[in-house]
Amino acid sequence: MTVQSISPIMFDGVSMVTAAPKHELGTERNEGGTKYVLAYNCGGSTASVGKAMSRPTSAAAGLYSGSVSSVSGDMPLGFVKHVDIPAGEYGWIVTRGLVSVDTGANASQAVGPKALGAAGLIATLGAGYFAVGEITTAIASGGSGSLLVAIQ
Repeated sequence: MTVQSISPIMFDGVSMVTAAPKHELGTERNEGGTKYVLAYNCGGSTASVGKAMSRPTSAAAGLYSGSVSSVSGDMPLGFVKHVDIPAGEYGWIVTRGLVSVDTGANASQAVGPKALGAAGLIATLGAGYFAVGEITTAIASGGSGSLLVAIQ
C-alpha cells in the first residue's frame, strides 16, 4: 500500500523575513531538494547569509528560536541562505542542502566534515563538536564556498 501525503501550500518564498509569520514556528518545507525550517532570531544581532543560527542556552526562548552563536562546536538550528534575518524576526533557515558559507579571516577550510565555529562561521571538526555538514571544495582564507548541510 502506498502512502500519499500533501505538503502544505506555502504562499511565501524561502527568502521571506517577517515579524508576523503566516506559519507556525518550526514549520518545515522542501524546496528544490533543500530542507528549510521556520526559525525566530531571538538574538541581539542580525543573522547574516552564510552564518549558522544556534539554540540559546535559555529554554524559555523556544525550540526553533536561535541566534548567531559565539560558541564553537554548538549544534546549530540551521544556516541562513537567502536573506539576512534581523533580531526579532522570523525567517527560513536550511537544515539539509547546499549553502554558501564564509570561513572568516585567516581560516581556510579543506574538503571534509565541518563543525560550527565562533560567530556562526564554519570550523574544522574537533573532538566533542557536532558535525553540521561537509565542505565540497576547499575554501581559501576569508573566502566563501559550499557546505552540504546535514543537521538532524
